[in-house]
Amino acid sequence: MPRILLTTLVLLLLLTVAATLLVPLVVDEDKLLEIAATALKDQTGATLTVAGDVQFSLLPTLEISLADAAITLPQKQQPNLRAGLLQIGVRLLPLINGDIEVDSIVLNQIRARIESGAEENKVDTTALSNEELDAFYAKRRSSLTKSGETIGAALMVPAALRVNRLTINDAQLDFIDPIADAPHRVEIVRLHARSLNLDGGAIPLEATVLLVGDQPLELSLNGDIRLDQAQHKVTLEEFKLALTGATADPFELLTSGVIDLERQTADLQLALNSGDMHGKGTVRYAGLESPSIDSVMHLNLLDPALLLLAGPQALNNKEQDTAGPEEALPLDTLRTIDARTKLSIEQARFDAHTVKDLQANLRIIDGVVQITDITGVLHKGKLQAAATFNGKHNTATLTTQGSLTQLDLATALAATDSKPVLGGTATLSWQLDSRGRTTDALTTALQGPIKLTTEDIVLRGTSVEKLLCQIVALTNKEQLEATFSQNTHFDTFTADIQLADGKVTLNPLHAKLTGITLTGMGDFDLLDQEFEATIKARLSPELEQVDHACRVSKRLSAIEWPVKCRGRIDTAPSKWCKVDATSILHDLTIDEGREKLEKKAGKLFNKWFNTGD
Repeated sequence: MPRILLTTLVLLLLLTVAATLLVPLVVDEDKLLEIAATALKDQTGATLTVAGDVQFSLLPTLEISLADAAITLPQKQQPNLRAGLLQIGVRLLPLINGDIEVDSIVLNQIRARIESGAEENKVDTTALSNEELDAFYAKRRSSLTKSGETIGAALMVPAALRVNRLTINDAQLDFIDPIADAPHRVEIVRLHARSLNLDGGAIPLEATVLLVGDQPLELSLNGDIRLDQAQHKVTLEEFKLALTGATADPFELLTSGVIDLERQTADLQLALNSGDMHGKGTVRYAGLESPSIDSVMHLNLLDPALLLLAGPQALNNKEQDTAGPEEALPLDTLRTIDARTKLSIEQARFDAHTVKDLQANLRIIDGVVQITDITGVLHKGKLQAAATFNGKHNTATLTTQGSLTQLDLATALAATDSKPVLGGTATLSWQLDSRGRTTDALTTALQGPIKLTTEDIVLRGTSVEKLLCQIVALTNKEQLEATFSQNTHFDTFTADIQLADGKVTLNPLHAKLTGITLTGMGDFDLLDQEFEATIKARLSPELEQVDHACRVSKRLSAIEWPVKCRGRIDTAPSKWCKVDATSILHDLTIDEGREKLEKKAGKLFNKWFNTGD
């Protein structure tokens, strides 16, 4: 694209100079066109052809008008740029003093084809072996270093460029990629600039651009720019960009800063708005450095739902994506990114959960994504974590470790619209890892330990004491008289959790409440959201404090009371668990038989060793 634009600019200036030289003469339009075409060929190697009319006028300005003009770059078989109309107007008064002052340039119905050069073609890293990938990263680093040592001038346009008004209407640019099935099309609906110069003076610019595709995007630009050819710099002053069609709400970006064309760097200040989301920060782009993008951003809100493509077409695409095969990891894209970001987000929403005051440092290079110093507040709990996604090779790996302390369980459940079955706080710590080539594989292979401790845990909607006391009272052949709470209050509740094969395994689980100690194990399927657990209860004489009919004898305290639990987390907890009465009666029968046998053995012992009595 830069080559096309510079070629067009050179053409315009050559035509202007040629017209100026021929002013004293009786103007011959064909001769003028021949001079301009020859000069363009000599200077750039490009060929100019005009199929329409060539018009020339002197008043009120010196004006050249070309209809249906085309420019063909060297070694190309077809025109790279066509213009339905090209007009150049030069002020006459400055010509008396030998100055060229272009009053206006108008280009209508531009059609351009921009082909990617061989050096611009991307390497498909997904087709490389691990060894080839390592060589690819090493070559890229070496190329970056060599490029940094050979930085040259960038703003190679004539120093005399001065244009009072530049207008482009209906420009269609097709970017040709040999790998892609169809060209990427950009349409410039209108571009208007005033006071074009290369001396650092302000150039007001406004434009409307369409990015054509399945989801059309409209980009509008408005602001002042300054071009300094001597310093090879472009300065943006309060430059506003508005993008419509990419997100549910228009995305507006206000930027200012300096772009160094020679060193290929840009240091910008940013302010963004999109619906309820606002942010500000700084970004440095350095094409010949690492990281090539270095930014610091502060957002009041981050919600992936706000960043979804807008319109019905986007919804259809989303449905197609979810219905398709396993989603491949975006490794090829990640391997092209070299970025470092420091994020500060007041509220970050992830589905139904909101992390407040989220802080994180992000580094991406050679397909490796490192997120460090993650802190925040999730459901009143303090979050501290770190994670590394390594997509450097074809089988990606993921590691994460961290902790979440004093998580409010009631708040967490309320956020997911689940039944308020639990109260209290929980503290978790984890060390997890995974590996795979698709998103599903990476999720299923996630494994590692999670430690859970709690405080003031309440299970709402069911009473473990009542459940067990009913069985105890039955064995005592008495009726319960106490009024039991509808909830269960635990003194302690801890668990060692192991994540593997798409399941969460609790082993062991320890819990204690008045007169009851619980131990157990169980599984929770992450995909089906179903759980199954076996919990064994040990009863102590303290249970009598709840109800006299619930007094525990020696034989009852010797039994492990099995409680079977099974269900889904979205069902009523009162239906989750039941006591295995059959097993209890079996154990009681064994204990009663053991007690009778001990009594008989005692009598025989006395008889054998007290024969004198």
